[in-house]
Amino acid sequence: MEPPSPPSVEERNFYYYGLPSCPRLVARSSTHAWENPHRYDTTTFPPSVNMYKSLRPAAGDPLLHRLWNDATSSLRIQILEAVSVSDWTAVDILRLGWTGEFHTTLLVSVKPESLTWSEAHPITIRCKEILEEHGISNIHCEIRESLVTSCGNAPSATRSATTADTPNHFQLFSAHFKGLTQYICKDSADLSDCLGTKISMKDDDARSGTKGIYLALKSSNTKNHPKIVALTCRHVVVNHETEGIQSYRHQEFQPSREVIQIDQPTYSRRLERYELYVKNDRNHAQAFRDCDDTESAATYETMADDMEDFVRKMRPYVASSSRVFGTLLYSPAFAFAPAQREAPGNGPWQRDWALIELLPSRHQAQLGTLKNKVFVGRHDRIASLLFRNTRGWEELAGLMVPIPRDCTITLTNDVVPMSELYKPANNARNDEPAMVMVKYGASEELTIGLGNTLKSLVRREETLDGHMEGYSEEWAITSLSSTGQKQTAFSFKGDSGSCVWDMERRPAGIIMAGVHHPAPNGNDDVTYAQPLERLLGDIKDHGFDVSLI
Repeated sequence: MEPPSPPSVEERNFYYYGLPSCPRLVARSSTHAWENPHRYDTTTFPPSVNMYKSLRPAAGDPLLHRLWNDATSSLRIQILEAVSVSDWTAVDILRLGWTGEFHTTLLVSVKPESLTWSEAHPITIRCKEILEEHGISNIHCEIRESLVTSCGNAPSATRSATTADTPNHFQLFSAHFKGLTQYICKDSADLSDCLGTKISMKDDDARSGTKGIYLALKSSNTKNHPKIVALTCRHVVVNHETEGIQSYRHQEFQPSREVIQIDQPTYSRRLERYELYVKNDRNHAQAFRDCDDTESAATYETMADDMEDFVRKMRPYVASSSRVFGTLLYSPAFAFAPAQREAPGNGPWQRDWALIELLPSRHQAQLGTLKNKVFVGRHDRIASLLFRNTRGWEELAGLMVPIPRDCTITLTNDVVPMSELYKPANNARNDEPAMVMVKYGASEELTIGLGNTLKSLVRREETLDGHMEGYSEEWAITSLSSTGQKQTAFSFKGDSGSCVWDMERRPAGIIMAGVHHPAPNGNDDVTYAQPLERLLGDIKDHGFDVSLI
């Protein structure tokens, strides 16, 4: 047998071709000769449409699930010891491949340029040996270059007026989208009380994210009505680089930290864009009138009228202070949380949540009547996404799809339990549906994904105290994609805080981060969320008696 050799430059760059960020391969334990299925010359034909690699949830191996999902198992401990010699960022166990050739793989992500092949290859071999020593012989290990980053957005630093001419009558409207065109409908949602809307801090919109889900906060005084709070990620509303990692709790004698709907750079760009649309449509209408095409001219005039009406609604609220909808109530310290209240075997996780108290005066509807409604778009949007992305997934043919009402889906108050999220599927096949998940976030993308039943481990080291380092258990989600297509991302920049929910409209988790190669597109190959059941338990442990509305 020939000794192993490092991958060629071509293999390094194209081994993962088809994944959203196409990370670079560093080393692999498998020994098969790799050939680029997308390279052809005069003697070969163009590649098959099925040659794009993609990621899918791991196969339902009961032994693997029992050992890997247990933080105290020797398998988990030894794998972490093996990868600890590297500057690793994440460990996932997923199926990787293309049609008919999906194999469950231990995927180790490391920082770019931090590990040579000669350093990485022994790690892959050792991980493969550890798996075999535990009776798991059909899984190889691969190391790739990828970073884990939050899904928060960092808008342009350009700011507009923040205080001048601030109207005091701004209210988030209670979602009614009938009669609006598709683009106006989507942008109008950001000024509604729907979930999935863009949010940021009024005085620090260098970051933005998504309003996740509404919770009722029971008052200690039983005579008072519950407050309504919105759950999002801590890193969306607190900048730990400038404010530290300590907890924040609003005190009555302190100034409120106000949260706005739509960060200022996005609002300014959006208003400018619609003003340009109005001007262009008026010009088009005139051009068609000059050609005696009155029908086309009338169409463009109607489009211009609709957009001009939307511009009139936006202009009074250019100042960020006019779009305040709530105040930051509480955020725990940015730290690793032990799995105290959960079943034995759960490991530590990154505590990264915050509560925003809603202001009654800034909502058209009474807060007690709010529902957890998510904007999703036209009535067939979810069904069309599933139809487009399920080629090669026979088991998804009979999936029950929720139908939006007035462009929204109302979530139930039943949370998907963690035991269900991590329950191995039986008789896994390449087209096994796993758990289908949906998300709409501040990236304005409705996406369909699949929840992985094997926990992902994410290494965190971005805190400011200089010595706190460790790993966090995360729930991994990959996007649903058809065979023969490049895999799109499930989450994008701006989606931090987004609520993930299943086909039964049950909320399941909150998006925190993603792993990707630091290429220009920055699209996540894997999305990381924290189970909502875990978050609600932790919020209660911090003294807040909350429940889904």
